[in-house]
Amino acid sequence: MQLGTRLLLVGALLPAVLLGAALVAGGLALDRILHASVDQALLSQAAVEAVSLFDRAGAPHLHLIDSPLDSSVREFAPRGALYDPSGRLITRYPEGADVPATVDPVSLELQPKLSTAEVDGVRHRVVGMRVLATDGSPHGLWLAASLENHDAAVRAYWQVTGGAVLIVTLVLVTIQTVHARRLHRRVTSLGDHMERLRGGDYSRAPPSDPTRDVLGGLRDAIAITTTKLAAAREAQDRLLADAAHELRTPLTAMRAGIDVALRRPRGVEELEHVLGGLREEVDRLAALASRLLDMAALRAAPLNRVPGDIAKLVADAVDGALGLAEERGVVLEVVGVTRAPAEFAPSVVRQAIDNLVDNAIKYSPTEGRVTVGVEVVPGRVQVRVADRGPGIPAEQRERIFEPFERRDHAARGKGLGLAIVREVAERHGGHAWVEPRPDGGAVFVLELPDAAAADR
Repeated sequence: MQLGTRLLLVGALLPAVLLGAALVAGGLALDRILHASVDQALLSQAAVEAVSLFDRAGAPHLHLIDSPLDSSVREFAPRGALYDPSGRLITRYPEGADVPATVDPVSLELQPKLSTAEVDGVRHRVVGMRVLATDGSPHGLWLAASLENHDAAVRAYWQVTGGAVLIVTLVLVTIQTVHARRLHRRVTSLGDHMERLRGGDYSRAPPSDPTRDVLGGLRDAIAITTTKLAAAREAQDRLLADAAHELRTPLTAMRAGIDVALRRPRGVEELEHVLGGLREEVDRLAALASRLLDMAALRAAPLNRVPGDIAKLVADAVDGALGLAEERGVVLEVVGVTRAPAEFAPSVVRQAIDNLVDNAIKYSPTEGRVTVGVEVVPGRVQVRVADRGPGIPAEQRERIFEPFERRDHAARGKGLGLAIVREVAERHGGHAWVEPRPDGGAVFVLELPDAAAADR
């Protein structure tokens, strides 16, 4: 069953059926209540007449005839008739009223008995009972109350409520049809978009939906997801293309070296030279493969976060880089706080810090200074690595964190170190960025949540 049909059934037809059922129940209850009211009035009149038929000397009589309000109540007062022991009509009310010609008192009971009969073509509620005279002779009392007003009221009820149910049903069906069609279009458009996503088409956003409700929020979430999927696909394609390019370069150099070596007989020294160059290219390939594996493992494996001290991790990283700094003639300095508790994965955060320190040493001039600082800001811990190298132009400060982007394209690095730094930061719920130094160089920042923020 389609969504629009289901909404029409549940939102319009079902409420209409329930409303109709409620009105039918109300009509039946109204009919019963009106009947009870007529019966109660009729029995009350029968009780009054039964105790006063013989309260006067002479012939029995009906008090309805003697009522001073006769002219006022005749229109809705019950018809009445009194019969002698032989069943002959003694008197009637009102004069000339259509009443039974004879009624055998013996056939009646002492307790009033109610029934419904048609009189003059109109339904009446009839009560008959036997009344004993002072001498014990049986007389018959017959009273009938018209149900014309009762039937008219019930008929008006059915007409009014039936018309109301019909109008309400039409309004509900109209509103729900419009709503169902609109909702069906919105849901169908999202479903079609999800089918395109499943087929790998991330080129289009879902159709716009200005309505601010759950579906509108879902559409916005799907649009954001689509954008992220498209960016991830683009980044994946770019990564594959860049990786292929990076792999092709050393492979091309290796093949060229082998071709040159095989072109003619070579001496031992020449072969050693060629093999040495090939060894360098193999090392380059191995390092690139290792970095690619590191990035793949970082993205795929869950982080095992434990409480620790970022400041101590920074100090260890700096100690590990002293040899490289001394070899390049660079001074390493640790500044900032000496304790910065956080919850993190030590191995991958240490790898990110090593990458930042290694880059800073690599791009610093001889006798330059690299400052590694740890700062604690509300909810965050920042590792700031500052160098006095050439700096990063503003237009490259975001792109530098993408895979295979280098600060210096003439350098022989793999271009994956900063990409790993940002990946580590984002996997921890943090961020990584670069800032310019006022006196030249660049400051790379790795920001992670502190211990309290991680607990939240």
